[in-house]
Amino acid sequence: MQNLANLEQTILESLRHLPFEKQQEVLDFTEFLRQKITAESTKSKLSLQQIAALPVSKRHQLLAQSLPATAADFLSDLELTEFSSLDNEDLSEYE
Repeated sequence: MQNLANLEQTILESLRHLPFEKQQEVLDFTEFLRQKITAESTKSKLSLQQIAALPVSKRHQLLAQSLPATAADFLSDLELTEFSSLDNEDLSEYE
């Protein structure tokens, strides 16, 4: 098993042999992983009250991270989509 210094050195050596475009892909991927880790640790640490107390821009940043998963749930979970069956109903009698 490699220690951290050896692992970093191996990654750097491998990275140097890649073309610039592939190096950029590696950078993008590492940024994605870092953001994912940050988001996961932030989610587990903040209560709803704490999130509500954050500045709006920070709240939007936290919510933006969960939007794709929320949208996927909405499209695939029948309990969340059952109201779409009312889309074609005439509800005027209830007004």
